[in-house]
Amino acid sequence: MSDRETGAVQRFWYLEGFVDEERRLRRVPILHLPFGIGRQSGLDLTLDSSLASGHHAEIFEQGNALMIRDQGSTNGTFLNRDRLTGEAPLKEGDILHFATLEFRLGLLEPGQTEALFGSTLAMKSELPALLVDRTRRFRELLDQGAVSSVYQPIVRLAGRETVAYEVLGRGAFEGLPTNIGELFELAAVTGSETELSRLFRSQGIADCARMPRSLRFFFNTHPSELRELGLLEAVEELRTEFPQVAMTLEIHEAVITDPGTMRGIKSRLADLDIQLAYDDFGAGQARLVELAEAPPDYLKFDRALIKEIDRAADSRQRLLEGLAKMAIELGIALIAEGVENAAETEVCESMGFAYGQGYYLGRPVAGNTLTT
Repeated sequence: MSDRETGAVQRFWYLEGFVDEERRLRRVPILHLPFGIGRQSGLDLTLDSSLASGHHAEIFEQGNALMIRDQGSTNGTFLNRDRLTGEAPLKEGDILHFATLEFRLGLLEPGQTEALFGSTLAMKSELPALLVDRTRRFRELLDQGAVSSVYQPIVRLAGRETVAYEVLGRGAFEGLPTNIGELFELAAVTGSETELSRLFRSQGIADCARMPRSLRFFFNTHPSELRELGLLEAVEELRTEFPQVAMTLEIHEAVITDPGTMRGIKSRLADLDIQLAYDDFGAGQARLVELAEAPPDYLKFDRALIKEIDRAADSRQRLLEGLAKMAIELGIALIAEGVENAAETEVCESMGFAYGQGYYLGRPVAGNTLTT
């Protein structure tokens, strides 16, 4: 029997959170089901945020379980930080995000209902307010383009000559982290990973256009960009605006699952005079079929394969050497990522790696220090 069917001992579910972007905290009782949530008037919970969709989400009952489903919202519904696809069961204490607005699901026992009704005043909240603040600030970061870049050398192992730089994004907004990993965690809360990735790339290439033309720059993509439409169109726009920049586009190994698609991407990039690199090769499963059928210009071996390779077991050294030999036979230039000392560098060079990247070979530097 559900909580709403227990008569005199009825318990009440409620949502506690910020209903708008002005930090007005409310407790909203869930008095009937289904319980509609969104920006349009007339719903059970109206959200005063331009990022919320008209009918954003719905709480409903299935059997004796309280459930939630997204209603096709633009900026997503998140359950305990994970973006919701389909339906999911709810429990007391769950954290829900509707775009950037955050709520906690609570449950009141009999006799506590006076804490629910009419409570639009500020009250002690168990919500992690820091995250609420950060998601709002993060939206401002995107709107203002408040990011910057640093540049990590990619070095030819024979002769230790810097031949290119990887463009690494950093945050530049007060109150938010500069670290790219933390920023993408915030982006995941609002489903903005693609937007953030494109912002880093567009700002980075604009900076590179002012640097010496003899330099080549590697630009990152986020896996979300391969799952959505528009990556190649966005890259083509950048190429049109900055035709003078020597570009290599990095795509993460984890999303390289369709050789046909990758051949198409490589062909279109070649038409734009942009090279292709597969990043973090070997971090998960090595995409050997895709590598053979759609070989990139560069293959960046993940640091997990490179770390302490000079002291690794013979089996691991043979594995790395075998993968390297196969890629070289396909005409792919190899880059060892995360090289931290001379011994690792020497082993990689002996296995046929043409290039390396890591703190031993060069730390990230500011753009104004780059020269030919």
